[in-house]
Amino acid sequence: MKDNITEEDHHSTLLVRDAMESAVAELPSLHGLVSAAVTQGRRRKARARLAIAAGSACAAAAVVVASLTLSGGDGARSTVRPAATLPNESPGPVQPKPYRTPVHLYSAAREEQHLEGLTPVERTRQAEFQQKAAVLLDQLLPDTVGLIRPVYFNATDYQGETEGGKVFYVALSVLPYDGGPGPRPCSGTFTKGGSCENVTLPGAIKATSLRLFVRSPDVMSTEVGFVYANSKVVFSVYPGVGSGSSPITGKELLAIAGDSRFLGLVHDATQLPSRRHTTS
Repeated sequence: MKDNITEEDHHSTLLVRDAMESAVAELPSLHGLVSAAVTQGRRRKARARLAIAAGSACAAAAVVVASLTLSGGDGARSTVRPAATLPNESPGPVQPKPYRTPVHLYSAAREEQHLEGLTPVERTRQAEFQQKAAVLLDQLLPDTVGLIRPVYFNATDYQGETEGGKVFYVALSVLPYDGGPGPRPCSGTFTKGGSCENVTLPGAIKATSLRLFVRSPDVMSTEVGFVYANSKVVFSVYPGVGSGSSPITGKELLAIAGDSRFLGLVHDATQLPSRRHTTS
């Protein structure tokens, strides 16, 4: 059967076939095409990994610089008030316990007299209690009382100092209770010009809240007294010279005294090796 095409069309078909065969002849083999594609893909993947690594390094460097900036570098303060933890915040890495440098109010010889009779182990136990008490009182008392530090020789006494330099003394006296008189009653000349209130703390604890003048009619201290677990407790905040009146009200001090954490601290005070819980 003959093709029904003209001689001119047949000639054109041959030209197109020759052109296609030449183009195909110049192409690499199928194996070569696959190998080149794989090689190109690997190179692109390597370049992508390098870009990701470079980006991660830049991000890490930015975090380090930001952290150094926030911490203040070598000149930053190393003693700060403990940061509060939100109720639903998950606990972070274990941090070292806060340490409050003790305050020395008297000469070394006089302070050592207060510690006579305590063994090295008992001194350590008392110092550990003072550190725990200072941190807890700092958390419970308002910032206006300042950063709380223990007084070196006496487990009863603590000192608060504000950033402005005001000093306030915090006393926690825990003495054995023998069934005699409890907290000071709201009567007598010691309340003249001040205020006194008999209240009941959680757990049916009878307490007395006092606001008393110290040194002058313009300066006042705050005090709460009560009996708890066979102990007579007196908790007070009174100002240092030139610091004005106690910055905490009677209601605020009562709220602290009724806090379970504070009552736990009172219980710990009864377990100290020395029962010299008297203010100097």
